[in-house]
Amino acid sequence: MSSVAAAAGKVVCVTGASGYIASWLVKLLLSRGYTVKASVRDP
Repeated sequence: MSSVAAAAGKVVCVTGASGYIASWLVKLLLSRGYTVKASVRDP
């Protein structure tokens, strides 16, 4: 089973998604088929 097929339908939340490291994590998760919910700070 491919990683995209295994991730289909899974939802993850990334805190601080507008930061440098988290933005790369979001990109990786999306490329692997995850649905990403992101939380960011509202200054």
